[in-house]
Amino acid sequence: MILLLLLMVILFFGISTLLFIGKGDFLIAGLNAMSEEEKEKIDTFKLNRFMGKMMYVVSGGMLLLFLYCFYNYSLVLALALLLLVVPTIFIAIFTFNFNRFRK
Repeated sequence: MILLLLLMVILFFGISTLLFIGKGDFLIAGLNAMSEEEKEKIDTFKLNRFMGKMMYVVSGGMLLLFLYCFYNYSLVLALALLLLVVPTIFIAIFTFNFNRFRK
């Protein structure tokens, strides 16, 4: 269980880095569903950077969850859940409409 969580943290940090450098637009589901002419209107680099930053926050929450397995402090668990839930809601609201990422 702990090894699986550590592998997930490493995977998420890798995906975050891929998004942050602007090469991970194939990982954004809403972007893949758009037609080519709609994709041309989106600043994909800016969207990738935003998603990369948010994935770093989520990865940090997963890392804290991994650390909670060793140190059973409720504060670590609360902070981990906060870093997992709040950015997810923020991402859903902030990127619901791609107007922020239009060229």
